[in-house]
Amino acid sequence: MEHTQVKHEILSKYLSGWIRILGRRHSRVCYFDCFAGRGRYDRGEQGSPLIALDTACSVKRQISYLGEIKCVFIEKNTNNFENLENEIDEEIEKNPQKYAWLKDHIYLRNDEFCNVASEILNSVGSDLAPSFFFIDPFGFAVPFEIIKRILSIERTEVFITFMIRDVNRFLGSSTHIISIEELYGVDNVRDILQSEYSDLTQEQALLKLYRDRLHEGANVKYTLPFKVNADARLQTIYYLIHATNHPKGCELMKEIMYKAGTEGRFGYLGPAEGQMILTQYDDLSELKGFLLGRFSGRTLSYLNVRYETLMDRYAKIMHYHDALLELEKEEKIQIEGKGPRGGLLYDAVITFP
Repeated sequence: MEHTQVKHEILSKYLSGWIRILGRRHSRVCYFDCFAGRGRYDRGEQGSPLIALDTACSVKRQISYLGEIKCVFIEKNTNNFENLENEIDEEIEKNPQKYAWLKDHIYLRNDEFCNVASEILNSVGSDLAPSFFFIDPFGFAVPFEIIKRILSIERTEVFITFMIRDVNRFLGSSTHIISIEELYGVDNVRDILQSEYSDLTQEQALLKLYRDRLHEGANVKYTLPFKVNADARLQTIYYLIHATNHPKGCELMKEIMYKAGTEGRFGYLGPAEGQMILTQYDDLSELKGFLLGRFSGRTLSYLNVRYETLMDRYAKIMHYHDALLELEKEEKIQIEGKGPRGGLLYDAVITFP
């Protein structure tokens, strides 16, 4: 499916950047595919584990001095697990040189993600190496407490498939409400939505409550959502949500998400996507107005302007750069400490009236 390809594209590009940054700084990094699925599907499409392994090898070819990369693939379904195991073995057998450095650091577990996660968190805890968790379940199967424990460890990130269509569909079901409350990590989800998020549509409210829980309940600094539709009615199936405590991670994901799906919309809009490109960011007037209002009366560095707006404004780094230079040209802001060619250095000082 096209929306799965978009999801895997975002995963691969971010994982590549994540390995490049952290793999050069640490002796070991870990990638966890928590609902790994099959190695290859009926039409020959690679599953996320093979995509991750190929991505890691691509980075290794370019950066030979990378540290150890540990890949953990968790899959509960026995048939899927056997397929995954066979496909990985076959891939390594066909390309022994490609995987020579990695094959001893690949681990497969035929178990529930929550069981494996609890085992790892209980045994390793805060000593866990920098880790990236891809959490891509069917339905809403991951309790918030597990996500919270993962994010409590320094240098961990999660990339979650948040199945908002299912949550929305079963919100009124007494059979499913306990699972939904475990997903959010709070009791009385329906009452909270009604009392605190009544000004939003139900979809917006469900998403915002989950992101608020990540910020307030798990103390994560940055979250970014990517909306995924997959039918002609433009019904939202799920959101991909990235959660990290590092601004560079958020900024990297922001650039990747911006380019994926419908450019500038932070979402894949399904079969009708081509008809939905209504707004692009080539016209910087809206962004310039936003920056003037957001930082009115303040003086701060160019890097801090970017980092403070990571979740406020969806635009590429160059949009910020160009918008600020246009504002200076219009004499609406002052900039000190530009580069020799007139570009903005990280520590360039910007004064907003």
